Amino acid sequence: MIDRATVDKILDATRIEEVIGDFVTLRKRGANYLGLCPFHQDKNPSMSVSATKGIFKCFACGKAGGAVSFLMEHEHLTYAEALRYLAKKYHIEIVEKEETAEEIANRMRYESLLVVTDYAQKFYSDVLWNTEIGKAIGLSYFRERGFTDETIRTFGLGYAASRPLTLCTKAINDGYKKEYLIDAGLCLEREGTGELYDRFFDRVMFPIHSISGRVIAFGGRTLKTDKSVAKYVNSPQSDIYDKSRSLYGIFQAKNTIAKNDKCILVEGYADVISMHQAGLTNVVASSGTSLTVEQVRLIKRFTDKVTIIYDGDEAGVKAALRGIDLVLEEGLNVKVVQLPPEDDPDTFARSHSRIEVEEYIADNEKDFISFKSDLLLRESENDPIRRAQVIRDIVQSVSVVPDPILRNIYVEMVAGKFGQKTDSILATVSELRRKKKAFERSRSRYADDRQQRPAESAPFAPEAEEGQAAESVASTELQDAYLAVPERELVYYLIKYGEYPMHFEKDMLYGSEPAAEVKVAQYVHDSLADDELVFVNERYRVLYERYYSFAATLPAEVEYEERQKRIVRYFTTGEDQALNQEVFDLILEDHPLTVKTYEESIPPEEQALGRTVPKSVLLYKLRITEEQCAATAKQITEAQREGDSENLRELVRRLQLLNTVKNRLSKELNRL
Repeated sequence: MIDRATVDKILDATRIEEVIGDFVTLRKRGANYLGLCPFHQDKNPSMSVSATKGIFKCFACGKAGGAVSFLMEHEHLTYAEALRYLAKKYHIEIVEKEETAEEIANRMRYESLLVVTDYAQKFYSDVLWNTEIGKAIGLSYFRERGFTDETIRTFGLGYAASRPLTLCTKAINDGYKKEYLIDAGLCLEREGTGELYDRFFDRVMFPIHSISGRVIAFGGRTLKTDKSVAKYVNSPQSDIYDKSRSLYGIFQAKNTIAKNDKCILVEGYADVISMHQAGLTNVVASSGTSLTVEQVRLIKRFTDKVTIIYDGDEAGVKAALRGIDLVLEEGLNVKVVQLPPEDDPDTFARSHSRIEVEEYIADNEKDFISFKSDLLLRESENDPIRRAQVIRDIVQSVSVVPDPILRNIYVEMVAGKFGQKTDSILATVSELRRKKKAFERSRSRYADDRQQRPAESAPFAPEAEEGQAAESVASTELQDAYLAVPERELVYYLIKYGEYPMHFEKDMLYGSEPAAEVKVAQYVHDSLADDELVFVNERYRVLYERYYSFAATLPAEVEYEERQKRIVRYFTTGEDQALNQEVFDLILEDHPLTVKTYEESIPPEEQALGRTVPKSVLLYKLRITEEQCAATAKQITEAQREGDSENLRELVRRLQLLNTVKNRLSKELNRL
């Protein structure tokens, strides 16, 4: 593990224009550099690189980041690998963080498990190629399936025989420890005797690789026709293998996925191998399990376009339907291809040329709306109840799409396809999202904080009745979006200027005398803490909390500009690339970095912090108060309808208080 001091040393030495210049031709323009963006089909130089700020941004596709994130994205490196790349480039010695005895033991155990799985793959491969039984059964089977010898070697396929060719015996004789063979899921131990026996025997073997190419697990397929024998036996969960986070073929496919900007998702091992052999090498499989969020996010590291190709039978269609919403919810663009009923990706790829397969995919790809409607309406065209159910099912899928613009496009498509009013579909989508948000909010820390807070704590935090979380200010998409704007602005000021001093103007907020100098971060924290406010929007709340946690670790004697520099670096060079991108989108200007005249036309932003930060805080408080006024007015209407006079008096008193607070905030805001 690289210690933080070494990370800082590496980042201090890194010149982003040199790093990106190793992969992209850059030319100087003003204080910055321009080049063709490697992350999309760029015809005109759209990527600007700022040497002084240590960042790049493409103003066409929106990619942005620093040297580390560029390497991770372009070269598909992990965070640690990217740092080591830079350390080697700038001749910096890596100083590993001193590990505890427990950390050392865990690392050694993890590596030992990888060593035994690598040994097992070589063992099964050796049995396949170099033993009579392996060649007669395993190799013959693979060749009969149409796999070439090159393909068999590319995927490291093998054969697990029964006695006397057992992995357990050979591994123990070669000095491998019993505990690692068991923990890696390769061997089992008989109760009573403690004798080891192989988990896999009489099966052809499909090794499963990590994204970096290490063997982490196996799938074994029986060649027997006996129905009492399981067709597949797979490695169990282990410290090195989590099936929900693994995709079969990802190591072999990742570069092509990134290059083609598209991933083809199939169901089984043979599907991947046959498609790969046919020339379509951007194919992965969910390894016989239902698609998971983690698997979708793994794909998203390389592309946001997914085409699902499952078997043409009923089971394959159901599997495709299960995966659609999951892919949509993670923000990927999904299309579905249905094969002929007699085919699966394996048989289809083996019976067609590459061009034929590609043409079939291109001609039969359907967006999820068309796929679902064509499929579900096939036998219910004249059944209005069934038709309504189909529409609701499709609208449910639309509701999980995170991009509001794309979601609205889908709403219009559904309305047009089924002859429905756009407003009606949009209202249903909003309601579904509201309910989902309410459910998620009920389990969030924000909801917990609200329930634990005393009713009299602040006018901005009224007590919520049990079970009414869905009606609170934080429980609807509309309210969340309404508050996200000022929350985003406050996080912007924290990350970019949090350590900067604020200089208040005379007679602005604090009477006739200027207030004492205070940091932006202190002002924001104290202003929100006074009213016990907690951010509603989850991603901004995470950034807000991480800011104060990290800032607390910085030495007090360091100059504020250096402290702020370290904070920006912390938020833009970490392992969490999604968070890094969020911050870059937050703090980078929308105009090109090379527009000198624009930069010179406005005063430095830090000179106006004494006005802009208080304004943002007041705007945030005003919006919360307005939401509380609206919620209370709704409760008053309900109390009037139910004849609850006692509660009505309290609600009216509360609304009057909130209106007083709202008016005070509006006046203060107008003074700025």
